[in-house]
Amino acid sequence: MGDLAPVLIPIGILAILGWIVRIIVQNVRQQRIAKLQADLQTRLLEKFGTPQDLIGYLESPAGQKFLDSATIERRNPYGRILGSVQAGLILALVGVALFFLEGRWPETQEGFLFLATLSLALGIGFLLSAIAAYMLSKSWGLLDRSHPNEGV
Repeated sequence: MGDLAPVLIPIGILAILGWIVRIIVQNVRQQRIAKLQADLQTRLLEKFGTPQDLIGYLESPAGQKFLDSATIERRNPYGRILGSVQAGLILALVGVALFFLEGRWPETQEGFLFLATLSLALGIGFLLSAIAAYMLSKSWGLLDRSHPNEGV
């Protein structure tokens, strides 16, 4: 494992930095979307002159959509399930590739075996998580085929 450390440490650091950057970019994007939605909703509510006008609007189908969109965060089971499937497949394939590379360098055999087993186990775990999320989402009625991109 000592000979493998100079290769794995920079790769691990780059992977962690990439993950941190991805999380920051997602957070900034979600904050901008939330701010734009809040501004739009505030301007729309300011247009109503009387409370009766507002109540009439909120009882209409367009008003119901407005109320539905007023939530801060919408859950998207499709995106979460797909993300777990993607991560699971990638990690499982990396694990299988590491198993094939294991015998190439006898001095690093234990390191490759460890990483292959870890990666394959994580990949299988993500795939099982995706299956469980799909089954639960389906049983709870969260998978509505009429709006697959809602909340993305």
